[in-house]
Amino acid sequence: MDAATGIISFESKGDITLGTVVGTDSLDGAHTDAFGHEAVAYVKGKRGLNLLLDFRNVTYLSSAALTELLRIREALKGEGGKLRLCCLSCEIQRVFRITNLEKLFHIHGDEDTAEAVARFQRALKVAASEGAWIAQDAGA
Repeated sequence: MDAATGIISFESKGDITLGTVVGTDSLDGAHTDAFGHEAVAYVKGKRGLNLLLDFRNVTYLSSAALTELLRIREALKGEGGKLRLCCLSCEIQRVFRITNLEKLFHIHGDEDTAEAVARFQRALKVAASEGAWIAQDAGA
């Protein structure tokens, strides 16, 4: 593992950094601030970071945690990175649907962590090849 903190453990998986919530099963008022601060601090200065947050251990996500996820997303966006979420329980996925946040986040809800990492890696390869194709086409 690359880095372990109180709430999130970060691990490199090639082009993907896997951030697993390990310090709690409930992102409520007692843990939400630490979750957001740890994630944003990790993201800062890491240009082009591709972060997959794994929620397999989380059974509850407060509205404040959703706000922290938006902050993490903005921090990554500012660094030219990407964020995806995986292993969300059905109840937590429902919260994303009800709040329409599923439109802002790419969620690998029903997949296990390894499959979510593999899909994220494939998406990055496709995006890179499309970018090369567009650049080549523009030069023609």
